[in-house]
Amino acid sequence: MSDATLHVLLDIVETDLGMVVPQDEPTQIAVGDLGFDSVAVAIGLVAIEERLGVRLTERELLSCWTIADMVELIDTALRSAAGSAE
Repeated sequence: MSDATLHVLLDIVETDLGMVVPQDEPTQIAVGDLGFDSVAVAIGLVAIEERLGVRLTERELLSCWTIADMVELIDTALRSAAGSAE
């Protein structure tokens, strides 16, 4: 799991979505416990694309149970995009 991706994702969740992520073990926080609704998902998808350059689907994002799952999804998409650019 990339620390850089984690920091950007936590900033998106806290700054763009206005959600509070407990600082003890933030990667283990259940996404459902943060209170994501359809608007938050849409805003989050746009912010992820703008800040990290990765386009995810709503289905992909909603398949994540924890913040760590989201980071892994984003990192996988980044590696895939880098591989296809070569």
